[in-house]
Amino acid sequence: MIHMSKQVDYAMQLLIALSKLDKETFLSLRTFSQESNISFLFLQRIARALKEAGMVDAARGVHGGYFMTRDAKGINVKEVIETVDGPFGITSCTRGKLCPRKGKCTSKKLFDSINVKIEKILTQTPILEVK
Repeated sequence: MIHMSKQVDYAMQLLIALSKLDKETFLSLRTFSQESNISFLFLQRIARALKEAGMVDAARGVHGGYFMTRDAKGINVKEVIETVDGPFGITSCTRGKLCPRKGKCTSKKLFDSINVKIEKILTQTPILEVK
């Protein structure tokens, strides 16, 4: 089964919420956590990864919180996946991991082909599309 992890799902939700804010408005992670029913500690870990990737930043203080540092239209789905989950791939070998069946695997070419197609879609899809 191909699916997005909860980490990716929550990262997308956080980025979309941040993208809807005015320029000088900050989002409290604690408030977002409560309103979204997402673990605050889990969100902190996700926000830290997004910050390290340069997608968001945080302002300290009573009225502080998180804000976007990049335009959401310029952030693609693959970038978010790789920021919070590591290298994208539908199988471990398409994520660059060594396979003990290397040279004997009959499905590698098939999965490589599928992976390339999915990767292209994820790269071409911004997290916030203009309609």
